[in-house]
Amino acid sequence: MKRVYACFALGFLACLLATANVVHAGGFALYEWGNRALGMGTANYATGNDASVVAYNPAQMSRLEGTNIYGGVTAVSPSSDVYINGDKNRTQKEVFGVPHAFATHQLNEDWTLGLGLYTRFGLGTNYDSDWPGDTLIEDALLESFSMTPTVSYKINDSLSVGGGIEIIKGFFTVHRELPTFGGGTLKTDVEGTSFGFNMGLLYDFNEMFSLGLMYRSPVHFEGDGDVEVTRSPLPINGKGDCTMTADFPASYSVGLGFKPIENLTFEFDIVYTQWEQFDRIEFDFDGSALPDTVEDFNYKSTWRFQLGAEYLLTDAFALRAGYVYDQTPIRGEYASPMLPANDRQMFTLGAGYKWSDWTVDVAGMYIITKERTGITMSDGAQNYDVDFKNGSTWGVGTSIGYHF
Repeated sequence: MKRVYACFALGFLACLLATANVVHAGGFALYEWGNRALGMGTANYATGNDASVVAYNPAQMSRLEGTNIYGGVTAVSPSSDVYINGDKNRTQKEVFGVPHAFATHQLNEDWTLGLGLYTRFGLGTNYDSDWPGDTLIEDALLESFSMTPTVSYKINDSLSVGGGIEIIKGFFTVHRELPTFGGGTLKTDVEGTSFGFNMGLLYDFNEMFSLGLMYRSPVHFEGDGDVEVTRSPLPINGKGDCTMTADFPASYSVGLGFKPIENLTFEFDIVYTQWEQFDRIEFDFDGSALPDTVEDFNYKSTWRFQLGAEYLLTDAFALRAGYVYDQTPIRGEYASPMLPANDRQMFTLGAGYKWSDWTVDVAGMYIITKERTGITMSDGAQNYDVDFKNGSTWGVGTSIGYHF
């Protein structure tokens, strides 16, 4: 009966994931793929011990015996003040769910299979319809979910490798007022499927030190959908076809695990993301009077530093804490109210409890975003003086695991 309940829970989470809204992180990358990891500042590339390692570093699956499932959700709520020509505005407060679901199965002493469903990219930004920057953006929503079948191979007692393919289903919606063509409202809505791959390595030097490496390939996204213009005084109202293309970045991760005593674990990670690969978004309109457009982003590559700790009070109960410094890829001259962001600091706390074959992990996070001022933006018809201030994000989450 436990097996039936566990499989039902995993299937429910997979369905939830397919319809989940998500929220921007550094750039619009997300790392909340498990709440044990989140409690440790998402430092999970070298010391992972649950099925979420499918996402962080699949080479770690070689540590997991039998069959394991792990799933849950993290609720995240961002907010920021955006000043337009000195006028204070605030992004609408919303709560987004970021779910995850994983399963691993040990075939034999050397081979382990895994499957992950989680979110790697997303943003959600919404302003009042009458705010003064409505020709720049009214609302934007990027939703995605990744399905990753993976495999790991244990070369020897110290070295394991792993990897898999990634299938990303993405949805992107943008809504704004037209600064030209006499005004009106423009909305684009596209969706598409893209493919990538990942490779990981795990090396245990001894019982005290471990090293995890992870590479994720760049992903080319092409989505098809609709463009719609309404309320324009010119004869351009109506729907047409829209194709959007963009390139999402590759990333490299290095994690060092340190276990000075049996019940205490530390991990320090460095994540390098090649955001310069995300240089523009192209929109091709067919059947519409609108001209094809290109939005330049010209992101820069970034570093993310993560430090996490876990202390086992008992064999069943664990306490966790973490800290993250996350650089923004957005250059000042290309800043946009679609992503009112800058460099960020994240502080996390978490706890875990095990009984029988079950595990429950809870975590909370708070993010402080550095302000960004003196920005000049243009909608093609006029310029705006823009400042981003008081940016923050909070999140809480729960994950449940079961071992067969």
